[in-house]
Amino acid sequence: MDRDQINQRIALLFLCLQFCTDQMRMFTVGERICINQERAQWMYIKEFPTAIPRPVSVKIESKMTDVVRLVGIYNFNPFNQDPFKDESEY
Repeated sequence: MDRDQINQRIALLFLCLQFCTDQMRMFTVGERICINQERAQWMYIKEFPTAIPRPVSVKIESKMTDVVRLVGIYNFNPFNQDPFKDESEY
């Protein structure tokens, strides 16, 4: 994956976590941990490209697809739309 694809993946993972927190519980605690682990690994890979990705399971990936669909249905707009923006800027 190139840097833009990695950023898009991180943003998708972040959106899924936000939707689960703010709108509708879609993921279990363990699934949220897995999503956060993949997110952290992609951030690490941006600094160290030889690192190995840690993708979520097929089941979680399927739920993430549902979240993307639901985001459109509910017109969900997360508070923090940019996962790379420093929280101190708010």
